[in-house]
Amino acid sequence: MYADLNDKELWIKLMEGDKEALSFIYTQHFPALFNYGMKIHQDETLVKDCIHDLFVTLWLSRQRLSVTDSVRFYLLASLKRNILRSLKPLYVPHLYEKAMEDADFSYSPEQIIIGDEQEQEQQQKLIRVINQLPRRQREVLHLRYFQGLDTKEAAALMSLSVNATYVLLSQALRFLKKHSDKLVSLIWILILPCS
Repeated sequence: MYADLNDKELWIKLMEGDKEALSFIYTQHFPALFNYGMKIHQDETLVKDCIHDLFVTLWLSRQRLSVTDSVRFYLLASLKRNILRSLKPLYVPHLYEKAMEDADFSYSPEQIIIGDEQEQEQQQKLIRVINQLPRRQREVLHLRYFQGLDTKEAAALMSLSVNATYVLLSQALRFLKKHSDKLVSLIWILILPCS
């Protein structure tokens, strides 16, 4: 039932107090939230606590929520704030930037294409090429193509203008095309489903 609803309809059900809608949102978005949270800070316990706190807050403040057309964007932005807020006592000005520099770009198990050794080797080459990108370009690729956010949402999450986000995305795709030789077809297989 909930899988047939668009984000706005699902969010309204949550706002109306539907516990199953909350559970569905949690189940659908937990893997992406955890993956993104681990790129911000590598403490698994802290990330999971922040995700759980986010959902508790959603439930307790459901009557004060605004309607959203993108549940994933709302959740990612909220999680980022929660993690940074929880780190405030320990906050070092460039903690998030450092975490993004050190984070390896990797696939979730669902995103790995099961196939022959050659295909897996190409995927590993692609990961190595993506890891060569500057931190912000990796981040925009991750948000846009692996988290499925549109460019405006990625821009808002990264605190950039939409034009600057397009520039970063364009530079990242040019780099991938230039440095990935015969991997271009694999890049398009990964990118097109989210476009």
